[in-house]
Amino acid sequence: MTKTIKIFTSLLLVLLVFGYLNFFSSIVFPWQQAEAIKTTLDWGGLANLPKKAENIKVEKSGSMFNRTFIIEFNATKKEIEKWILYSKRLKDNKPKVKGVNETYEIYPGENESLGGKVNVEKGKVTIRMSWS
Repeated sequence: MTKTIKIFTSLLLVLLVFGYLNFFSSIVFPWQQAEAIKTTLDWGGLANLPKKAENIKVEKSGSMFNRTFIIEFNATKKEIEKWILYSKRLKDNKPKVKGVNETYEIYPGENESLGGKVNVEKGKVTIRMSWS
């Protein structure tokens, strides 16, 4: 009986830790990455990432009631310009320019999301989209 309780307790602990990491941490597991990118692009009305995008990083924050995804990638200036032209919410959007940093604001977002921002600085793009 004691052995069964220890096994059950251990399994419950593992499930709780995994649940916490899955829903409340900033970790995006490899099997979640494609869906996180798709969701972020949908919320922002953005085109698919450039085929030659490099150093793609995906993070998340929030809880069960709100979610923010942050995607970073590097690409050539030409690829980024093409991506902006193909993105319905960026192509006619005038960015705020501060030095070499261009910030596109997307409020409200698509599909009932809150929206967010897209920052372009040299060859690096950072997308931050939220839903609540």
